[in-house]
Amino acid sequence: MNVVEFHQNIEQIWNQIEEQLEAQDCDVDCDRQGSVFTITFENRSQVVINKQEPLLELWLASQNGGFHFAYKDGRWVNHEGLDFWQALTEACAKHGEQVHFA
Repeated sequence: MNVVEFHQNIEQIWNQIEEQLEAQDCDVDCDRQGSVFTITFENRSQVVINKQEPLLELWLASQNGGFHFAYKDGRWVNHEGLDFWQALTEACAKHGEQVHFA
């Protein structure tokens, strides 16, 4: 994956997150600031997702901790094989929102 494809892929992910949260009536606010995407929950806690262009990685920070994901075989996974979408689902649950990312 080159840098242009990386940014396009991340933009698609961010769009999908917003669409799924809205479609499932989650009480959250989403904000994009440069390379950072923030989901703020009703209790003001946050999940922060940012793109790390130099490493071509996607990072996720939440009450569950911090995770780094690389694109492998068509999926974003961390070094332990955890899928990004699963980690995000678990993070949202920890922050009080039950959501399923398709």
